[in-house]
Amino acid sequence: MTKPETRQVAPDRPEVDFDHHSADFRERNHEIMDDLRSRCPVAHTEAHGGFWVLTDYQSVTSALRDDELFSSRPSVGIPPSPIPMPILPAETDPPLTGELRAITARHFSRAAVQAAEPAIREMTGDLIDRFAGRGECDIVTELATPLPARVILSMLDFDQDRWAEWVECVHAVLHDRTTEPEKAAEAAGKIFTTITEEMTRRTENGLGDDLLSAIMRGTVEGRPLEAIEVIMYAFVMFLAGMDTTSGLLGNALVELDRRPDLRRRLIEDRSLLATATEEFLRRDTPSQGLARTVTRDTTFFGQRLNEGDSVLMMFAAANRDPAVFDRPDEIDLDRPHYRHLAFGIGAHHCLGANLARTMFRVVLDEILTRLPDFRVTGPGERFADAGEIHALRSLPVAFTPSLS
Repeated sequence: MTKPETRQVAPDRPEVDFDHHSADFRERNHEIMDDLRSRCPVAHTEAHGGFWVLTDYQSVTSALRDDELFSSRPSVGIPPSPIPMPILPAETDPPLTGELRAITARHFSRAAVQAAEPAIREMTGDLIDRFAGRGECDIVTELATPLPARVILSMLDFDQDRWAEWVECVHAVLHDRTTEPEKAAEAAGKIFTTITEEMTRRTENGLGDDLLSAIMRGTVEGRPLEAIEVIMYAFVMFLAGMDTTSGLLGNALVELDRRPDLRRRLIEDRSLLATATEEFLRRDTPSQGLARTVTRDTTFFGQRLNEGDSVLMMFAAANRDPAVFDRPDEIDLDRPHYRHLAFGIGAHHCLGANLARTMFRVVLDEILTRLPDFRVTGPGERFADAGEIHALRSLPVAFTPSLS
């Protein structure tokens, strides 16, 4: 779909100064979104060529449920991805979306993730073993980042020992594309090359039971996936698998350091870990939002949207909407419901939701067991661009040393 030329700004259109890729948003994301939600939950900004931004729960859920009006093509990012091919299955619409998701659904099912949980716990323990005796570490770079990277590489049957190399590439693609596009493009190219090499290896040696082999076997619309489609599908596994869970863990650990009462309750009652997982997903989701493109002129929550307009649905803002969640800025382990949007809803509900929940719960459980008195010893460092993934790059902590 080609975006039409920029139209004259409607005199009654609510214009706001909003740029989710700015340094101000990185430092004050929730403050900015709270203010915008309270004043104008469906507003327009001229940043990045102009787009609408949705910040309340009702407008975001309405957009997520209407794939006919709000298309995931040509891009789910603002500004749009410079990659000429759609990132599958994210940048597709139903019914194609469902066919593509079915190709890998088995690998992310509840049963598959439950079967993988012992291996995830073992990986977590191995990583903690490497720094437990020191009494200090960077818990993001030494645990929260390598664990999800190693898990997704294992599922793809790629070399887990190269996790740091691929994490660096993923971070460049996700966090540097607006400020250093050449660096991001080079990193994406490196990932594409590796995926292509792995595809060749499987073609020569036979397909296995791994995630990449499943994608290579995939068919849509009665035909096999083309090579470029396989590459783009595997590419999204890298992006989604290596950054979001790490971001959630870092954000949660900062809150647990701030709330000793919350930490104590979780240490004493591990049955609350599942509840805590949902609350941290709601309050501290690293995924700030995704974009859609309007397919026809329409009126949406009182605003006139035109065909071709870009719309950014802010999941993180909807998750703190006080009209839906009482005391939305607090982690409340007694909250009666969890209709959060950390994984989206509808046709594009996150494929890896079961896996992300399990990894987070397992790592939190192991930290509370083996590093129960951890304390944050520095401010940590967030990625410069937090517009899509609001996450920590590093977080120094100290704790009582342990040899086991």
